Amino acid sequence: MQNKIEQTKLNAISAKILHRKGKNKYENLNKTFLVLTLIVPLFFIIAQYVSKSTEYESLMNYISFGLSLILIGISIWSLIIKVNDKITLHKIGMKNNIFIANECDRIAELPENEQKWFFRYVTEIDNSDTDIFAGISNEIKKETYREALKEIEPGNHRIKCPLCNSSPWKFKKGNCELCGNTETK
Repeated sequence: MQNKIEQTKLNAISAKILHRKGKNKYENLNKTFLVLTLIVPLFFIIAQYVSKSTEYESLMNYISFGLSLILIGISIWSLIIKVNDKITLHKIGMKNNIFIANECDRIAELPENEQKWFFRYVTEIDNSDTDIFAGISNEIKKETYREALKEIEPGNHRIKCPLCNSSPWKFKKGNCELCGNTETK
């Protein structure tokens, strides 16, 4: 039972890390869209004011029109890929996996019926995470597993991968299926 709890906690921390990376990626994308929608019009208002009644006025109008189309395209693309929905999805995923990781520390104290409920809940969250991260590469999974090993017991530099017995703190690319590290004997 202890191995199941430890593996559940490690899986939850790994999923939390993946959700955090996903959330950060989409938040940065959202910030970029926001900055572009504010800076580009401001830049061209200033540029058109400076170029008014000069030979560059026509050129500035064409550039302004072209960039306006690009901004509209970026906005439509943002709506199509649902950036804000993905940010929310990753925030919820982080919250759920943090809850699971924290509950793993006290699951042994709970009555058996609550433990069963907890593991059903874990299965539901795992299924959701599997759908969200279906296209993730093995390299990213291994990197995330190493990060999770470091986070499972912060400050414990003696922690090892259960499969290859290597430290995630001393990574040397190898063939371990879990962490991608070189096996230590």
